[in-house]
Amino acid sequence: MMKISVAEFKADIDQYLELADKEDVIIIKDGKYFKMAPVPGGAAEYLLSLRGILPETATVEEAREERLAKYERHL
Repeated sequence: MMKISVAEFKADIDQYLELADKEDVIIIKDGKYFKMAPVPGGAAEYLLSLRGILPETATVEEAREERLAKYERHL
């Protein structure tokens, strides 16, 4: 596991995205920690895991918006 600041992440985002494919990357901003890790099986498997939660015709953008709305309701 690697811990980095937001500034470090922004400075070399490509490097950290590649690293996150191999290990968890923890990004620290204002004392808050955010974990970046690969989705097991890739995006296709992740989208299939949403079956039954979202309508069959939902787009990736609609799934993202639903997830963000759910998060905002919990704040």
